[in-house]
Amino acid sequence: MSASHRSLACSLAAMTLSALLGSVAPLAAQDTTPPTDRPAETPPQSETAPPPEAPAARPDVAGATPVPEGSATAAPADAPETPPERPDEAAQAPADAAPAADAADAPSSGEPQSEDPPAEGPTARPETADDPPPLPASLAGVPEPVIALHVSTTFCEDPSGPALADHAALVTPLGPTAVLVGIPCTGDSARAAFRLYVLETGEIGGVHAQFFALPSKTLGWTGTEVLWQPSTDAEGRLTGTLYDPGEGRCASRGRWRWNGYALAMETAELEASCGKGDWRSVYP
Repeated sequence: MSASHRSLACSLAAMTLSALLGSVAPLAAQDTTPPTDRPAETPPQSETAPPPEAPAARPDVAGATPVPEGSATAAPADAPETPPERPDEAAQAPADAAPAADAADAPSSGEPQSEDPPAEGPTARPETADDPPPLPASLAGVPEPVIALHVSTTFCEDPSGPALADHAALVTPLGPTAVLVGIPCTGDSARAAFRLYVLETGEIGGVHAQFFALPSKTLGWTGTEVLWQPSTDAEGRLTGTLYDPGEGRCASRGRWRWNGYALAMETAELEASCGKGDWRSVYP
């Protein structure tokens, strides 16, 4: 056989083989699995219909055992039937429900609410044991700074007590910025000894307790913090008496005048015979 004939024969054989292989391939691609072993085909779903949603589990019964369908809504056989609500009664609330609604709207403070109505107007603060006693009418004109110093630095008797309540305080202007103030300190209903203060309101202000020098038969010249029966005249001069602490309690007396910054002594006298009133001058 010539070369041309062999080449033609090979070509025909290759074409025949290709044709045979092409006819066998579709048969091999076919599924030969028996119909009973094939999985069920899912029917095609519509593109417009949304997929079915699974029922959401209730939060409070998420861990509970599922209840068979139809048993959740079934009422017990012996449960009383609820009568249907009439349309005209549905819009009306019971009369006794209104207070409950109001109470629900009120904020709860956690404390029991008082049933008593609130008191009208300011209430007076109850007095306590630490409060100072009220001042008597005799001290109504005494400046507050003088009273504050008097009660904090002395051991005088209570000015509102029965022994001193009838003795009025002494308040006398000494100048544009100075006032002489006397407050009862001790005594009885007939006479009283006063402590005296000068209240200054000028450039150098304040309350200053006054001390006086007077003669004494027992002590000679002595200083005193109190004057008995003090009084002032129209010119602002101060007069007061001292009773000797010794036997007989002889008296001495003096007179002082305000010189612009202090009470300066003008005269001092002493009883020659105790209780006789025979005064003799000691100063000047």
